[in-house]
Amino acid sequence: MKKKKLVIIGAGLSGLFSAVLLQERYDVTILEARDRTGGRIMGIEGHDMGPSWVWSHQKNILNLIETLGLVLFSQHTEGLATYDAPEGVQHFRPSQTHPSFRIQGGISQMVKALEKRLENPVHLHEKVCSLTQTNEVIMVQTADKTYEAEKVISTLPPRLALESIEYSPVLPEALHEKLQKIPTWMGYAAKCVIVYPDAFWREEGLSGFAISHLGPLSEIHDACTQDKAALFGFVHSHAKYENLEAEIIHQLTRLYGSKAAHPSNFYLVDWKKEPYTSTSLDAMPLREHPKYGFSATTFGGRLIFSGTESAYREGGYLDGAVTAALDLVKHF
Repeated sequence: MKKKKLVIIGAGLSGLFSAVLLQERYDVTILEARDRTGGRIMGIEGHDMGPSWVWSHQKNILNLIETLGLVLFSQHTEGLATYDAPEGVQHFRPSQTHPSFRIQGGISQMVKALEKRLENPVHLHEKVCSLTQTNEVIMVQTADKTYEAEKVISTLPPRLALESIEYSPVLPEALHEKLQKIPTWMGYAAKCVIVYPDAFWREEGLSGFAISHLGPLSEIHDACTQDKAALFGFVHSHAKYENLEAEIIHQLTRLYGSKAAHPSNFYLVDWKKEPYTSTSLDAMPLREHPKYGFSATTFGGRLIFSGTESAYREGGYLDGAVTAALDLVKHF
């Protein structure tokens, strides 16, 4: 029997996993605007520039990691934490939290493993410009091509789906307002990784974890991989980007001593400048983790909006992206 055609917009974790789950029943085409897969999952030299962690209570993504044959290791938390206070650097022993884990080789290993399971390769450099419903078919228009599909799944952040795609017929006003109110997770974030010859902070009894109201980094963590020593941090919302790298190195030297002044590499990804992640509505930082979870379809149920922001459980996290795909397939 000939399979019905399904187009998935976005080759992030949710889009790729949805494709793997549905490709036995549908002829799946994945369209990705970027020149790479992964979406907000991005690795540079094995370092996670997007999300890094999974937690022990996140069963869906842990099951997927096991299925894909990937290896987890514990986030390093041993030692004292650091507080970058106006009155000087202070050390303290933080309270116990749920242990977090990372994937050997970076989260991108999960993206690569899912890609290997796809029957059809991802179409890169294919930004979807418009979706038009014609009878029982949706016409998916990119800059250069037109695709026909019985069903379409948009895994873009909801606000990006609104700003970047034209719909015919136009989306119902209630649906438009609903999607517009959903903040893009990581839409404002800027993350940097600072690589060093060795993890000198561990030798000095420090975990690498630090919090700061002074900046330019507001939160810092150990980011060591199996073969490289590193710290990572989130850029504070009030940080100025002129001379940012020098200011960050100055801050790390203040916190960890003179060895921090000589990194071997410095990587920065400003997600609010990523046109296929963030939107103009995401210009302000989030004060807390949003309450995610929604169900949204249109075009007579043939166009479905899904992704980590749609997950009622662990929305925004990697586990939310996996959960959204699993929940979608149940009702597909």
